[in-house]
Amino acid sequence: MVETILIATFYSFQPFVAAAHSFSPSKMIVIIAEDSLKNEKVSQDLDKVRDVYGKIATVEMVKVKGSDLLAIASKTVELIEANKDKRIVVNVSGGWKLLAQGVLYGCYARKDLIDRIVCNNLENNSIVELPKLTFGLSSVKRELLEEISKRGDKSISKIANKLDKTRGMIYQHLKELKENGYVDEKFYITDAGRMALI
Repeated sequence: MVETILIATFYSFQPFVAAAHSFSPSKMIVIIAEDSLKNEKVSQDLDKVRDVYGKIATVEMVKVKGSDLLAIASKTVELIEANKDKRIVVNVSGGWKLLAQGVLYGCYARKDLIDRIVCNNLENNSIVELPKLTFGLSSVKRELLEEISKRGDKSISKIANKLDKTRGMIYQHLKELKENGYVDEKFYITDAGRMALI
């Protein structure tokens, strides 16, 4: 039987409970914003998680900067890859909005390695399954975005030549990348574009 890992955003005990009980993980990775640890109630709730679940599962706490979406997404990818041989369930019910969004973006970057993404229904605390979305990059757009990420002062023509594509084709892809927020008006990579490449 494959071991289940629960990766969960955290701010308080209650949103954590439903997923912990529903999936009976052998390991729980709690992702928490560093700033929230200053809150005494949050610290008490973390102690409660360790006390209640630490006897039946490994409980690991991972601190992240709660306002850095790219860092949160990257850390989530790192956690997913480190546990890819296990059944991974991700719960985004607890924590600040940016924390949950960053974890979701990390899930989208490695959707094939996770089993489920869930959150809690606030009315009855039941589990709601969320879609495993992607960043929607074809191999050509991904290759182009990778070149844009290293662009420096390189012209679009030079990038087209390097990729052995016509300028027209490159500009069409850049237009679509811009519409998705992956590049700016001058075709430089954005934070959203960096997230799509993690």
